[in-house]
Amino acid sequence: MSKQLKTIAQTTLIFAIGAAFLYFVFKGTNWADLWLKFTQTNYNWIAVGLLISIISHWLRAYRATMLYSAMNYRVSTANSLHAVFIGYFINYFIPRGGEVSRCAALTKTNNLPLEKGLGSVITERLVDMVMLLIILAAVFVLQFDVIFNYINTNLGAEKTAGNSNLKFYLLGAIVVLGSALFALRKQLAVMPIFAKVLDKLKGFAQGLTSIKEVKQPALFVALSASIWVCYILMMYFCLFALPATLHLTFTQCLTVFAMGTIGIVIPAPGAGAGTYHFAVMQGLLLFGVAQEDGIAYATIVHGAQMVMFIILGAISSLVVLSKHKQNTSS
Repeated sequence: MSKQLKTIAQTTLIFAIGAAFLYFVFKGTNWADLWLKFTQTNYNWIAVGLLISIISHWLRAYRATMLYSAMNYRVSTANSLHAVFIGYFINYFIPRGGEVSRCAALTKTNNLPLEKGLGSVITERLVDMVMLLIILAAVFVLQFDVIFNYINTNLGAEKTAGNSNLKFYLLGAIVVLGSALFALRKQLAVMPIFAKVLDKLKGFAQGLTSIKEVKQPALFVALSASIWVCYILMMYFCLFALPATLHLTFTQCLTVFAMGTIGIVIPAPGAGAGTYHFAVMQGLLLFGVAQEDGIAYATIVHGAQMVMFIILGAISSLVVLSKHKQNTSS
């Protein structure tokens, strides 16, 4: 298969996934009732959430300048922030196209080579993956019983008295499996499938160790944690906007956030349109929020961010083009 046909096939699959999730989420929706929920929403809390979201992106932009500095390229936080906004803006129209667009913007404003910019993005993504895994682990420990009981109920299985201890059994099994793999690592290393996995893990580790090349690695890690705290707080404050979700606790919000983030990670057009709605709706169902209210919440939060990024991304695009024109004319 040629590269062009492969790209077309991948794009078609991504749009098909998004369309399938959107259909599943919104099929049978009472649109009049959904509109009523929109009118009953306290958009002041949505505004607070969006403000926190902007802060998180400023932190992301500032963190990125540390990686550029490690490569001996001086990029202002303002230019980095414009690039971040452009990246999110493009993601709504070209799935996974934001990373390239973000780096291209810095090429225009700071002559940062595209390949070096993409290398920094990979490092950022690796760090973000670690942060997400930490959050998922926290959710596993804090909300395991809720998630297990929900799955148990929906599968029609009978609960047993030992379910509450199942998470400890699973944790023990993971420890035992990990110990066994470590003890047999030399024997497993010669097997082709494990060799490939090991190469991937080594590449992952090398990407993470590149953090030590920045001037202040501790600050870099602190900024990474702060970015994700802002993401969680954004969702938490938005919960106060709807009567059906304002009673949820921070720990419950953490679970919904983790599921929503997984929904965004799944390739879909519109920066997770459909997949995000489905994941958040399912997360809210865990805590007794009706499906219709979950759809309303996900639609409002996703829609508000989409409008914000389209506006800020369009403004940033004009700024970058203006700066590029000034650079070429001077």
